[in-house]
Amino acid sequence: MKTTSQALSWFVLSSYATGCAACPFGSSGGLPPNDKAHSQLRRRLTNVNSHPVPHRKLQEEDCFSGDTYDAIEVDIAAMSALQADNVARGHFLGGILRLAAHDFMDFDQHSERAMGPDGCIDWQHEANAGLETIWCDEPGLCPLKQVYDEKYSFISRADFWVAAANAVIKISSDGGLDLKSTFKWGRVDADQCPDSATRLPEAGDCSQVQETFLNRLGLTWRDAVALIGGHTIGRGNTNFSGHEGIWVDTVEESTIFDKRYYEEVIRRAWIPRNEGTIVQDWTWGNPDNNGNPRFMLNTDMCLLFDIETTFPCCSRTDLTRNNGSNQCDRGNTVLSDTPCGRTSNQEAADAMVEFAGERATGGFDNDNGPFFNAFSVAWEAATSNGHANLQELALSCTPTQSPTPLPTATPTPLPSAAPTNLQTQSPTAPPTANPTPPPVTPSPTASCVDVDSFTDNNGRTRDCAWTIQNGRCGPFAHLCPVSCGECACLLDKRVCASGDECCSGSCVAGQCACLAKNADCTSGDQCCSGLCRDDGTCAGKKGAMFD
Repeated sequence: MKTTSQALSWFVLSSYATGCAACPFGSSGGLPPNDKAHSQLRRRLTNVNSHPVPHRKLQEEDCFSGDTYDAIEVDIAAMSALQADNVARGHFLGGILRLAAHDFMDFDQHSERAMGPDGCIDWQHEANAGLETIWCDEPGLCPLKQVYDEKYSFISRADFWVAAANAVIKISSDGGLDLKSTFKWGRVDADQCPDSATRLPEAGDCSQVQETFLNRLGLTWRDAVALIGGHTIGRGNTNFSGHEGIWVDTVEESTIFDKRYYEEVIRRAWIPRNEGTIVQDWTWGNPDNNGNPRFMLNTDMCLLFDIETTFPCCSRTDLTRNNGSNQCDRGNTVLSDTPCGRTSNQEAADAMVEFAGERATGGFDNDNGPFFNAFSVAWEAATSNGHANLQELALSCTPTQSPTPLPTATPTPLPSAAPTNLQTQSPTAPPTANPTPPPVTPSPTASCVDVDSFTDNNGRTRDCAWTIQNGRCGPFAHLCPVSCGECACLLDKRVCASGDECCSGSCVAGQCACLAKNADCTSGDQCCSGLCRDDGTCAGKKGAMFD
Protein backbone atom coordinates (compact mmCIF):
# COMPACT_ATOMS: atom_id res chain seq x y z
CA MET A 1 0.00 0.00 0.00
CA LYS A 2 1.40 3.38 -0.92
CA THR A 3 0.25 6.12 1.41
CA THR A 4 1.43 9.54 2.43
CA SER A 5 1.59 10.67 6.01
CA GLN A 6 2.38 13.63 8.19
CA ALA A 7 3.31 14.02 11.82
CA LEU A 8 -0.11 13.42 13.26
CA SER A 9 -1.12 13.09 16.89
CA TRP A 10 -3.07 9.88 16.62
CA PHE A 11 -3.45 8.84 20.26
CA VAL A 12 -6.85 10.42 20.85
CA LEU A 13 -6.11 12.58 17.82
CA SER A 14 -7.80 15.55 19.26
CA SER A 15 -11.04 16.23 20.32
CA TYR A 16 -13.61 18.66 19.16
CA ALA A 17 -12.58 22.23 18.48
CA THR A 18 -13.11 24.34 21.53
CA GLY A 19 -16.04 26.73 21.82
CA CYS A 20 -18.14 28.48 24.41
CA ALA A 21 -20.35 25.44 24.79
CA ALA A 22 -17.36 23.47 25.97
CA CYS A 23 -16.11 25.98 28.51
CA PRO A 24 -17.36 26.94 31.97
CA PHE A 25 -16.79 30.61 31.09
CA GLY A 26 -17.24 32.44 27.85
CA SER A 27 -14.15 33.72 26.08
CA SER A 28 -15.45 37.15 25.21
CA GLY A 29 -14.00 40.22 26.82
CA GLY A 30 -15.42 42.34 29.56
CA LEU A 31 -14.71 44.28 32.71
CA PRO A 32 -15.16 43.38 36.37
CA PRO A 33 -18.01 45.03 38.27
CA ASN A 34 -17.51 48.70 39.15
CA ASP A 35 -16.45 49.65 42.65
CA LYS A 36 -19.95 50.51 43.88
CA ALA A 37 -21.44 47.25 42.75
CA HIS A 38 -18.41 45.34 43.92
CA SER A 39 -18.75 46.76 47.41
CA GLN A 40 -22.26 45.32 47.65
CA LEU A 41 -21.36 41.80 46.59
CA ARG A 42 -21.84 39.07 49.15
CA ARG A 43 -19.46 37.02 47.03
CA ARG A 44 -16.12 38.48 46.13
CA LEU A 45 -15.03 37.81 42.54
CA THR A 46 -11.46 38.73 41.70
CA ASN A 47 -10.28 39.10 38.12
CA VAL A 48 -7.32 36.79 37.58
CA ASN A 49 -5.60 39.35 35.40
CA SER A 50 -5.36 41.92 38.18
CA HIS A 51 -4.69 39.39 40.97
CA PRO A 52 -2.46 36.56 39.78
CA VAL A 53 -3.36 33.29 41.45
CA PRO A 54 -0.76 32.43 44.09
CA HIS A 55 0.47 28.90 44.64
CA ARG A 56 -1.43 27.24 47.44
CA LYS A 57 0.56 24.69 49.39
CA LEU A 58 -1.78 22.07 50.80
CA GLN A 59 0.89 19.79 52.17
CA GLU A 60 4.62 19.28 52.50
CA GLU A 61 6.64 20.08 49.39
CA ASP A 62 7.99 16.58 48.88
CA CYS A 63 4.76 14.70 49.40
CA PHE A 64 1.94 13.47 47.16
CA SER A 65 -0.80 11.84 49.20
CA GLY A 66 -3.67 9.58 48.33
CA ASP A 67 -6.02 12.34 49.42
CA THR A 68 -4.52 14.70 46.84
CA TYR A 69 -4.84 12.04 44.15
CA ASP A 70 -8.51 11.58 45.07
CA ALA A 71 -9.10 15.35 45.09
CA ILE A 72 -7.81 15.57 41.51
CA GLU A 73 -10.31 12.90 40.51
CA VAL A 74 -13.16 14.80 42.19
CA ASP A 75 -12.19 18.00 40.35
CA ILE A 76 -11.95 16.23 36.97
CA ALA A 77 -15.37 14.64 37.54
CA ALA A 78 -16.90 18.01 38.42
CA MET A 79 -15.39 19.68 35.35
CA SER A 80 -16.64 16.83 33.18
CA ALA A 81 -20.15 17.23 34.58
CA LEU A 82 -20.06 20.92 33.62
CA GLN A 83 -19.53 20.18 29.92
CA ALA A 84 -22.47 21.18 27.77
CA ASP A 85 -22.92 17.90 25.89
CA ASN A 86 -21.19 14.68 24.91
CA VAL A 87 -19.23 16.35 22.11
CA ALA A 88 -17.77 18.86 24.59
CA ARG A 89 -17.26 16.11 27.16
CA GLY A 90 -15.44 13.92 24.65
CA HIS A 91 -13.17 16.87 23.84
CA PHE A 92 -12.41 17.54 27.49
CA LEU A 93 -11.83 13.95 28.61
CA GLY A 94 -10.09 12.80 25.45
CA GLY A 95 -7.93 15.93 25.46
CA ILE A 96 -6.59 15.19 28.96
CA LEU A 97 -5.75 11.61 27.98
CA ARG A 98 -4.03 12.87 24.84
CA LEU A 99 -2.07 15.48 26.82
CA ALA A 100 -0.55 12.81 29.05
CA ALA A 101 0.09 10.48 26.11
CA HIS A 102 1.89 13.11 24.05
CA ASP A 103 4.07 13.82 27.05
CA PHE A 104 5.22 10.20 27.38
CA MET A 105 5.29 9.18 23.69
CA ASP A 106 8.42 11.23 22.99
CA PHE A 107 10.52 8.89 25.17
CA ASP A 108 13.50 7.24 23.48
CA GLN A 109 15.37 4.64 25.49
CA HIS A 110 18.32 4.84 23.11
CA SER A 111 18.83 8.61 23.22
CA GLU A 112 20.92 10.70 25.61
CA ARG A 113 17.89 13.05 25.62
CA ALA A 114 15.41 10.38 26.65
CA MET A 115 12.56 12.83 27.43
CA GLY A 116 9.31 10.96 28.15
CA PRO A 117 6.80 12.08 30.83
CA ASP A 118 8.44 15.36 31.80
CA GLY A 119 5.62 17.92 31.67
CA CYS A 120 6.92 19.35 28.40
CA ILE A 121 5.08 19.69 25.09
CA ASP A 122 6.24 21.30 21.85
CA TRP A 123 3.28 23.63 21.57
CA GLN A 124 4.27 24.96 18.15
CA HIS A 125 4.34 21.60 16.34
CA GLU A 126 1.32 20.53 14.29
CA ALA A 127 1.35 17.09 15.92
CA ASN A 128 0.21 18.75 19.16
CA ALA A 129 -2.45 20.95 17.58
CA GLY A 130 -5.53 21.19 19.78
CA LEU A 131 -3.76 20.56 23.08
CA GLU A 132 -3.68 24.31 23.66
CA THR A 133 -7.46 24.09 24.18
CA ILE A 134 -6.82 21.81 27.16
CA TRP A 135 -3.75 23.45 28.75
CA CYS A 136 -3.46 27.23 28.46
CA ASP A 137 -3.33 30.34 30.60
CA GLU A 138 -6.90 31.46 29.80
CA PRO A 139 -8.99 30.41 32.86
CA GLY A 140 -12.25 30.51 30.91
CA LEU A 141 -10.87 28.29 28.17
CA CYS A 142 -8.74 25.84 30.13
CA PRO A 143 -10.28 24.97 33.52
CA LEU A 144 -7.83 22.08 33.93
CA LYS A 145 -4.88 24.50 33.97
CA GLN A 146 -6.78 26.87 36.26
CA VAL A 147 -7.43 24.13 38.80
CA TYR A 148 -3.78 23.09 38.64
CA ASP A 149 -2.59 26.67 39.27
CA GLU A 150 -5.02 27.19 42.14
CA LYS A 151 -4.73 23.86 43.95
CA TYR A 152 -2.00 21.56 42.70
CA SER A 153 1.00 23.61 41.58
CA PHE A 154 3.15 21.95 44.25
CA ILE A 155 2.95 18.87 41.98
CA SER A 156 5.01 18.69 38.79
CA ARG A 157 3.05 19.10 35.58
CA ALA A 158 4.14 15.61 34.54
CA ASP A 159 2.72 14.03 37.71
CA PHE A 160 -0.48 16.07 37.45
CA TRP A 161 -1.08 15.14 33.80
CA VAL A 162 -0.74 11.43 34.57
CA ALA A 163 -2.97 11.69 37.66
CA ALA A 164 -5.55 13.68 35.67
CA ALA A 165 -5.51 11.11 32.85
CA ASN A 166 -5.95 8.35 35.42
CA ALA A 167 -8.97 10.22 36.73
CA VAL A 168 -10.40 10.46 33.21
CA ILE A 169 -10.01 6.71 32.75
CA LYS A 170 -11.73 5.90 36.03
CA ILE A 171 -14.55 8.39 35.49
CA SER A 172 -15.22 7.42 31.87
CA SER A 173 -15.11 3.69 32.69
CA ASP A 174 -17.66 4.25 35.49
CA GLY A 175 -15.06 3.06 37.99
CA GLY A 176 -14.22 -0.04 35.97
CA LEU A 177 -10.52 0.81 35.68
CA ASP A 178 -8.96 2.45 38.74
CA LEU A 179 -5.22 3.05 38.27
CA LYS A 180 -4.56 4.51 41.70
CA SER A 181 -2.70 1.43 42.96
CA THR A 182 -0.21 1.67 40.07
CA PHE A 183 0.37 5.43 40.27
CA LYS A 184 3.72 6.69 41.48
CA TRP A 185 4.96 10.26 41.65
CA GLY A 186 8.22 12.15 41.40
CA ARG A 187 8.42 12.97 37.68
CA VAL A 188 10.53 16.06 37.07
CA ASP A 189 9.39 18.75 34.64
CA ALA A 190 11.66 19.74 31.77
CA ASP A 191 12.29 23.36 30.88
CA GLN A 192 12.37 22.70 27.14
CA CYS A 193 11.88 19.68 24.87
CA PRO A 194 13.07 20.64 21.37
CA ASP A 195 12.07 18.26 18.59
CA SER A 196 10.02 16.14 20.98
CA ALA A 197 7.04 16.14 18.60
CA THR A 198 9.14 14.59 15.84
CA ARG A 199 9.20 11.40 17.93
CA LEU A 200 5.41 11.10 17.93
CA PRO A 201 4.06 8.42 15.58
CA GLU A 202 2.67 9.31 12.19
CA ALA A 203 -0.59 7.81 10.95
CA GLY A 204 0.86 5.90 8.00
CA ASP A 205 1.18 2.23 8.97
CA CYS A 206 2.27 -0.20 11.69
CA SER A 207 5.94 0.63 11.18
CA GLN A 208 5.15 3.85 13.03
CA VAL A 209 3.60 1.88 15.88
CA GLN A 210 6.65 -0.37 16.06
CA GLU A 211 9.13 2.51 15.99
CA THR A 212 7.39 4.49 18.75
CA PHE A 213 6.02 1.88 21.13
CA LEU A 214 8.44 -1.02 20.72
CA ASN A 215 11.75 0.50 19.65
CA ARG A 216 11.66 3.76 21.61
CA LEU A 217 9.32 3.13 24.56
CA GLY A 218 10.49 -0.46 25.03
CA LEU A 219 6.97 -1.94 25.07
CA THR A 220 5.46 -5.00 23.38
CA TRP A 221 2.89 -5.29 20.60
CA ARG A 222 0.32 -6.28 23.20
CA ASP A 223 1.15 -3.09 25.14
CA ALA A 224 0.87 -1.01 21.99
CA VAL A 225 -2.53 -2.47 21.08
CA ALA A 226 -3.76 -1.79 24.62
CA LEU A 227 -2.60 1.85 24.62
CA ILE A 228 -4.07 2.51 21.18
CA GLY A 229 -7.37 1.39 22.69
CA GLY A 230 -7.43 4.90 24.15
CA HIS A 231 -9.00 5.85 20.83
CA THR A 232 -12.27 4.64 22.30
CA ILE A 233 -12.63 8.05 23.98
CA GLY A 234 -12.44 11.39 22.19
CA ARG A 235 -12.57 12.20 18.49
CA GLY A 236 -10.62 13.39 15.48
CA ASN A 237 -11.02 16.92 14.17
CA THR A 238 -10.02 18.30 10.79
CA ASN A 239 -8.81 21.55 12.37
CA PHE A 240 -6.16 19.65 14.33
CA SER A 241 -5.29 16.33 12.70
CA GLY A 242 -7.05 16.47 9.36
CA HIS A 243 -9.15 13.43 10.34
CA GLU A 244 -12.80 13.96 11.24
CA GLY A 245 -15.00 11.70 13.32
CA ILE A 246 -15.16 9.18 16.15
CA TRP A 247 -13.70 5.68 16.49
CA VAL A 248 -16.94 4.26 17.88
CA ASP A 249 -20.56 4.26 16.77
CA THR A 250 -22.10 7.21 18.63
CA VAL A 251 -21.02 10.45 20.30
CA GLU A 252 -22.15 9.10 23.67
CA GLU A 253 -19.91 6.06 23.23
CA SER A 254 -16.98 8.38 22.52
CA THR A 255 -17.14 9.53 26.16
CA ILE A 256 -16.87 5.99 27.55
CA PHE A 257 -13.60 4.18 28.20
CA ASP A 258 -14.21 0.53 27.36
CA LYS A 259 -13.39 -2.12 24.74
CA ARG A 260 -15.82 -0.83 22.11
CA TYR A 261 -12.96 0.42 19.91
CA TYR A 262 -11.75 -3.15 19.34
CA GLU A 263 -15.26 -4.38 18.63
CA GLU A 264 -15.71 -1.64 16.02
CA VAL A 265 -12.53 -2.61 14.16
CA ILE A 266 -13.78 -6.20 13.86
CA ARG A 267 -17.53 -5.82 13.32
CA ARG A 268 -17.64 -3.14 10.57
CA ALA A 269 -17.04 -3.09 6.82
CA TRP A 270 -14.24 -0.50 6.71
CA ILE A 271 -13.30 1.01 3.37
CA PRO A 272 -10.70 3.69 2.53
CA ARG A 273 -11.70 7.36 2.83
CA ASN A 274 -9.88 10.36 1.31
CA GLU A 275 -7.85 7.95 -0.80
CA GLY A 276 -4.75 9.49 -2.37
CA THR A 277 -4.53 12.34 0.13
CA ILE A 278 -2.32 12.98 3.13
CA VAL A 279 -5.29 12.33 5.44
CA GLN A 280 -6.35 9.00 3.96
CA ASP A 281 -8.14 6.90 6.56
CA TRP A 282 -11.10 4.45 6.75
CA THR A 283 -14.85 4.74 7.30
CA TRP A 284 -18.05 2.72 7.18
CA GLY A 285 -21.81 3.22 6.98
CA ASN A 286 -23.38 6.65 6.65
CA PRO A 287 -20.56 8.98 5.56
CA ASP A 288 -21.89 11.80 7.77
CA ASN A 289 -23.49 10.00 10.75
CA ASN A 290 -25.19 13.23 11.89
CA GLY A 291 -21.94 15.17 11.75
CA ASN A 292 -19.94 12.45 13.50
CA PRO A 293 -18.50 10.14 10.84
CA ARG A 294 -16.94 6.92 12.08
CA PHE A 295 -13.34 6.44 11.11
CA MET A 296 -10.18 4.43 11.71
CA LEU A 297 -6.57 5.32 10.94
CA ASN A 298 -4.16 3.12 9.03
CA THR A 299 -2.42 2.60 12.38
CA ASP A 300 -5.67 1.17 13.76
CA MET A 301 -6.47 -1.08 10.81
CA CYS A 302 -2.98 -2.52 10.43
CA LEU A 303 -3.18 -4.05 13.91
CA LEU A 304 -5.64 -6.62 12.54
CA PHE A 305 -5.60 -6.40 8.73
CA ASP A 306 -2.95 -6.63 6.03
CA ILE A 307 -3.68 -3.27 4.47
CA GLU A 308 -0.17 -3.03 3.05
CA THR A 309 -0.56 -5.65 0.31
CA THR A 310 -4.34 -5.64 -0.23
CA PHE A 311 -5.04 -1.87 -0.31
CA PRO A 312 -7.58 -0.66 -1.37
CA CYS A 313 -9.74 -3.26 0.30
CA CYS A 314 -12.74 -3.80 2.58
CA SER A 315 -12.46 -5.39 6.01
CA ARG A 316 -15.83 -7.26 5.94
CA THR A 317 -17.02 -8.30 2.49
CA ASP A 318 -19.71 -10.53 4.04
CA LEU A 319 -21.93 -7.65 5.28
CA THR A 320 -24.95 -6.38 3.36
CA ARG A 321 -27.37 -3.49 3.74
CA ASN A 322 -31.11 -3.80 4.23
CA ASN A 323 -31.61 -3.47 0.48
CA GLY A 324 -29.26 -6.39 -0.18
CA SER A 325 -26.32 -4.34 -1.47
CA ASN A 326 -22.85 -5.02 -0.15
CA GLN A 327 -21.59 -2.62 2.51
CA CYS A 328 -18.16 -2.53 0.85
CA ASP A 329 -19.61 -0.84 -2.24
CA ARG A 330 -20.40 2.87 -2.14
CA GLY A 331 -20.82 5.13 -5.16
CA ASN A 332 -17.95 4.49 -7.56
CA THR A 333 -16.06 2.49 -4.94
CA VAL A 334 -16.61 -1.26 -5.38
CA LEU A 335 -14.60 -3.36 -2.94
CA SER A 336 -16.97 -6.26 -2.26
CA ASP A 337 -14.60 -8.57 -4.12
CA THR A 338 -11.43 -7.23 -2.44
CA PRO A 339 -11.23 -8.33 1.19
CA CYS A 340 -8.47 -7.09 3.48
CA GLY A 341 -6.46 -10.09 4.58
CA ARG A 342 -5.42 -10.62 8.20
CA THR A 343 -2.07 -9.23 9.28
CA SER A 344 0.88 -11.54 9.75
CA ASN A 345 1.60 -9.77 13.05
CA GLN A 346 0.03 -12.48 15.17
CA GLU A 347 0.78 -10.83 18.53
CA ALA A 348 -1.08 -7.66 17.57
CA ALA A 349 -3.97 -9.53 15.94
CA ASP A 350 -4.39 -11.85 18.94
CA ALA A 351 -4.51 -8.86 21.29
CA MET A 352 -7.14 -7.11 19.14
CA VAL A 353 -9.40 -10.18 19.19
CA GLU A 354 -8.82 -10.84 22.90
CA PHE A 355 -9.54 -7.27 23.98
CA ALA A 356 -12.68 -7.17 21.80
CA GLY A 357 -13.96 -10.32 23.49
CA GLU A 358 -14.96 -11.88 20.17
CA ARG A 359 -16.77 -15.18 20.65
CA ALA A 360 -16.04 -18.18 18.44
CA THR A 361 -19.77 -18.43 17.81
CA GLY A 362 -20.04 -14.78 16.81
CA GLY A 363 -20.66 -11.53 18.64
CA PHE A 364 -18.78 -10.16 21.62
CA ASP A 365 -18.82 -10.71 25.37
CA ASN A 366 -19.31 -7.92 27.92
CA ASP A 367 -16.00 -8.37 29.73
CA ASN A 368 -13.67 -5.34 29.70
CA GLY A 369 -11.25 -7.22 31.97
CA PRO A 370 -8.64 -8.34 29.41
CA PHE A 371 -8.41 -4.83 27.92
CA PHE A 372 -8.35 -3.08 31.29
CA ASN A 373 -5.66 -5.40 32.68
CA ALA A 374 -3.43 -5.00 29.63
CA PHE A 375 -3.95 -1.25 29.52
CA SER A 376 -3.01 -0.92 33.20
CA VAL A 377 0.30 -2.73 32.64
CA ALA A 378 1.16 -0.77 29.49
CA TRP A 379 0.10 2.60 30.94
CA GLU A 380 2.19 2.14 34.07
CA ALA A 381 5.25 1.30 31.99
CA ALA A 382 4.77 4.15 29.52
CA THR A 383 4.12 6.80 32.17
CA SER A 384 7.13 5.70 34.25
CA ASN A 385 9.74 5.63 31.48
CA GLY A 386 12.82 7.69 32.25
CA HIS A 387 12.16 7.90 36.01
CA ALA A 388 13.93 5.36 38.20
CA ASN A 389 13.00 6.70 41.65
CA LEU A 390 9.26 7.24 41.58
CA GLN A 391 7.49 6.97 44.93
CA GLU A 392 4.27 5.45 46.17
CA LEU A 393 1.44 7.76 47.24
CA ALA A 394 1.78 8.79 50.87
CA LEU A 395 -0.93 7.82 53.33
CA SER A 396 -1.00 11.42 54.52
CA CYS A 397 1.04 14.61 54.34
CA THR A 398 1.58 17.06 57.17
CA PRO A 399 0.03 20.42 56.30
CA THR A 400 2.46 23.30 56.57
CA GLN A 401 -0.03 26.04 55.90
CA SER A 402 -3.78 26.22 56.32
CA PRO A 403 -5.47 26.38 52.94
CA THR A 404 -6.88 29.80 52.17
CA PRO A 405 -9.74 30.13 49.69
CA LEU A 406 -8.43 31.42 46.42
CA PRO A 407 -10.05 34.12 44.33
CA THR A 408 -11.67 32.80 41.17
CA ALA A 409 -12.15 34.29 37.78
CA THR A 410 -15.08 36.56 37.02
CA PRO A 411 -17.45 35.38 34.28
CA THR A 412 -16.16 38.24 32.15
CA PRO A 413 -12.47 37.58 31.41
CA LEU A 414 -10.45 40.00 29.35
CA PRO A 415 -10.26 39.42 25.57
CA SER A 416 -8.51 36.18 24.70
CA ALA A 417 -4.91 36.26 23.60
CA ALA A 418 -2.86 33.62 21.86
CA PRO A 419 -2.06 30.69 24.15
CA THR A 420 1.10 31.14 26.14
CA ASN A 421 3.97 29.09 24.78
CA LEU A 422 4.43 26.78 27.74
CA GLN A 423 7.47 25.22 26.11
CA THR A 424 9.66 27.95 27.56
CA GLN A 425 8.34 27.74 31.08
CA SER A 426 10.66 26.83 33.86
CA PRO A 427 10.12 23.40 35.33
CA THR A 428 7.34 23.24 37.85
CA ALA A 429 8.89 22.75 41.26
CA PRO A 430 7.50 22.88 44.78
CA PRO A 431 7.16 26.58 45.66
CA THR A 432 9.63 28.02 48.10
CA ALA A 433 7.43 30.92 49.04
CA ASN A 434 3.70 30.93 49.53
CA PRO A 435 2.19 34.39 49.30
CA THR A 436 -1.06 34.70 51.17
CA PRO A 437 -3.98 35.36 48.82
CA PRO A 438 -5.81 38.67 49.17
CA PRO A 439 -8.34 38.38 51.99
CA VAL A 440 -11.92 37.74 50.98
CA THR A 441 -13.96 40.86 51.55
CA PRO A 442 -17.11 40.03 53.50
CA SER A 443 -20.54 41.23 52.53
CA PRO A 444 -21.33 44.64 54.12
CA THR A 445 -24.44 43.14 55.68
CA ALA A 446 -25.61 39.68 56.56
CA SER A 447 -28.63 40.10 54.28
CA CYS A 448 -28.86 38.91 50.70
CA VAL A 449 -28.77 41.86 48.26
CA ASP A 450 -28.69 42.47 44.52
CA VAL A 451 -26.08 44.75 43.00
CA ASP A 452 -27.32 48.06 41.58
CA SER A 453 -25.68 47.40 38.22
CA PHE A 454 -22.91 45.37 36.64
CA THR A 455 -21.02 45.01 33.38
CA ASP A 456 -21.88 42.01 31.18
CA ASN A 457 -19.53 40.00 28.96
CA ASN A 458 -19.89 42.54 26.15
CA GLY A 459 -19.02 45.54 28.30
CA ARG A 460 -22.61 46.79 28.61
CA THR A 461 -24.06 48.06 31.88
CA ARG A 462 -26.92 45.86 33.09
CA ASP A 463 -29.11 45.49 36.16
CA CYS A 464 -30.99 42.67 37.82
CA ALA A 465 -34.28 43.58 36.13
CA TRP A 466 -32.59 42.98 32.79
CA THR A 467 -31.22 39.69 34.14
CA ILE A 468 -34.72 38.41 34.94
CA GLN A 469 -36.31 39.74 31.75
CA ASN A 470 -33.72 37.99 29.61
CA GLY A 471 -33.46 34.78 31.61
CA ARG A 472 -29.80 35.38 32.48
CA CYS A 473 -29.65 34.02 36.01
CA GLY A 474 -27.24 31.37 34.76
CA PRO A 475 -24.21 33.67 34.47
CA PHE A 476 -25.39 36.42 36.84
CA ALA A 477 -27.21 34.80 39.79
CA HIS A 478 -24.23 35.61 42.00
CA LEU A 479 -24.85 39.31 41.28
CA CYS A 480 -28.64 39.12 41.54
CA PRO A 481 -29.32 36.49 44.23
CA VAL A 482 -32.56 38.12 45.39
CA SER A 483 -34.06 38.49 41.92
CA CYS A 484 -32.96 34.98 40.94
CA GLY A 485 -34.26 33.46 44.17
CA GLU A 486 -30.90 32.02 45.15
CA CYS A 487 -30.18 33.73 48.45
CA ALA A 488 -29.83 30.45 50.32
CA CYS A 489 -27.32 29.00 47.87
CA LEU A 490 -26.35 29.06 44.19
CA LEU A 491 -27.59 26.37 41.84
CA ASP A 492 -25.48 24.11 39.63
CA LYS A 493 -23.26 25.87 37.03
CA ARG A 494 -23.55 29.30 38.69
CA VAL A 495 -20.46 31.47 39.08
CA CYS A 496 -18.96 31.01 42.55
CA ALA A 497 -15.96 31.89 44.66
CA SER A 498 -16.15 28.98 47.12
CA GLY A 499 -18.15 25.86 47.77
CA ASP A 500 -19.93 27.54 50.68
CA GLU A 501 -21.93 29.55 48.15
CA CYS A 502 -23.16 26.51 46.20
CA CYS A 503 -26.11 24.28 47.04
CA SER A 504 -23.85 21.34 46.20
CA GLY A 505 -21.06 22.65 48.44
CA SER A 506 -18.68 22.26 45.48
CA CYS A 507 -17.13 25.13 43.49
CA VAL A 508 -14.83 23.96 40.69
CA ALA A 509 -12.99 26.31 38.31
CA GLY A 510 -15.29 29.16 39.35
CA GLN A 511 -18.61 27.35 38.85
CA CYS A 512 -20.93 25.49 41.18
CA ALA A 513 -20.80 21.78 40.40
CA CYS A 514 -23.18 19.07 41.48
CA LEU A 515 -21.67 16.12 43.31
CA ALA A 516 -20.86 12.94 41.40
CA LYS A 517 -21.77 9.38 42.28
CA ASN A 518 -20.47 8.22 45.69
CA ALA A 519 -19.52 11.75 46.82
CA ASP A 520 -20.49 12.63 50.39
CA CYS A 521 -23.82 14.47 50.62
CA THR A 522 -26.41 15.66 53.11
CA SER A 523 -29.31 16.31 50.72
CA GLY A 524 -30.39 15.33 47.24
CA ASP A 525 -30.06 18.83 45.77
CA GLN A 526 -26.29 18.50 46.16
CA CYS A 527 -26.11 15.45 43.87
CA CYS A 528 -26.18 15.39 40.07
CA SER A 529 -28.67 12.53 40.34
CA GLY A 530 -30.85 14.43 42.84
CA LEU A 531 -30.56 11.44 45.20
CA CYS A 532 -28.59 11.33 48.46
CA ARG A 533 -28.54 7.76 49.77
CA ASP A 534 -29.03 6.69 53.36
CA ASP A 535 -25.29 6.13 53.73
CA GLY A 536 -24.66 9.84 53.01
CA THR A 537 -23.35 9.41 49.45
CA CYS A 538 -24.78 10.48 46.12
CA ALA A 539 -26.53 7.89 43.99
CA GLY A 540 -25.82 7.75 40.27
CA LYS A 541 -28.22 8.34 37.44
CA LYS A 542 -29.27 5.18 35.74
CA GLY A 543 -27.45 4.93 32.43
CA ALA A 544 -25.39 8.07 33.03
CA MET A 545 -21.62 7.90 32.79
CA PHE A 546 -20.77 11.28 34.24
CA ASP A 547 -23.19 11.75 37.09
